[in-house]
Amino acid sequence: MKKGEEDFEPHPMYEPKTGKFMMADTMEEHLIFKELGLVHEDELDEKHKGKAKKGGAVVISFMEAVEDGMKEK
Repeated sequence: MKKGEEDFEPHPMYEPKTGKFMMADTMEEHLIFKELGLVHEDELDEKHKGKAKKGGAVVISFMEAVEDGMKEK
């Protein structure tokens, strides 16, 4: 087990422009999502925090996150 994995808890990570989210089920997924620009809920701006709390955010697929990350680079 790698450093930090023993304390890892699955959590949603959000696309900051839309509020869409994906579940980071492993530390590896978390690091990939972070590299793609996804953020934690407390890092969202107020507009998108409201969507996330009301359940209005849409879960995006892993491939959508990768494609979106590739477009921005």
